[in-house]
Amino acid sequence: MEETKLFSDIVGQDRAKRAIQDWYYFDTCPLLIFGPSGYGKTAFAENLGAKIVDTTQLRSDRVSSLLKPIKEADDGDILFFDEIHTLQPKVLEGLYYIFDKGTFYDPEIGVDLPIPHVKFIFATNYLNKLPIAFQTRVKLVELQNYTDDELKEIIINKYPELNKDGLDAIIKSCKGTPRIALRLAGDVISGLKTEKIEKASADDMNNILNSRFGINPTTGLSESEFTIIQKVCERGHLSTTAIANTLKLSIKDARDRYINPLQISDWLCITSKGVVPGFKAYEHYRLFVRKIK
Repeated sequence: MEETKLFSDIVGQDRAKRAIQDWYYFDTCPLLIFGPSGYGKTAFAENLGAKIVDTTQLRSDRVSSLLKPIKEADDGDILFFDEIHTLQPKVLEGLYYIFDKGTFYDPEIGVDLPIPHVKFIFATNYLNKLPIAFQTRVKLVELQNYTDDELKEIIINKYPELNKDGLDAIIKSCKGTPRIALRLAGDVISGLKTEKIEKASADDMNNILNSRFGINPTTGLSESEFTIIQKVCERGHLSTTAIANTLKLSIKDARDRYINPLQISDWLCITSKGVVPGFKAYEHYRLFVRKIK
């Protein structure tokens, strides 16, 4: 693979591109890509021609489940394991043996088995769920946050028919996540087709977001997100449980769907007091309340 061809279709992430390129050409240790869901971890592996391993098949505590995709690989292959934090400790220990020895110990027959000469890429969005023993055996590359301009470029690359001047509401609403930005852009296109609007203005695009998903174009917040911000700002802090009860969701769903994304985008912070207003809430609360009302 020519050096100039690496990552040519990935927007942004310049530090990660350089670090992963160094790893690809000159390193043999396992690579761990860390970043929020939807940031493009799999795209890096695909750009390197990695074979995607279905980690859902490895979530038992049987170490032997790990051996199958490795034995089926050829010398020189790159294997990509997403959501590595979901693997059981015993399975991870099997990886340590491979990293350290270059062989796989089969407990059923009690001998070391040779494995192909492969390279490993792992990905996770929960670094704290991985044992230190794993983290010290890999090269860690952390993905950066995307700028608004990079997010717009990602959208326009896939949907060139959209009005670039009308993307601000999508950018605000996606909370910095390319996958969500692309999903919302696709939703806008579907709405425009339904309304039979061929050349959409910014107002047309904003109206689609508001009429279909309750997203306010001024803030990029949905009605549920606004409810959270409003209550947190008014009370100073709320527990995760209180937010979940307000939205009538489980704590996990409230955290995954609202608290974590709003935290990443600086609307909320998590402290010892619970969920408190973040930078954007402190700076813009009065402004966006006035505009929404």
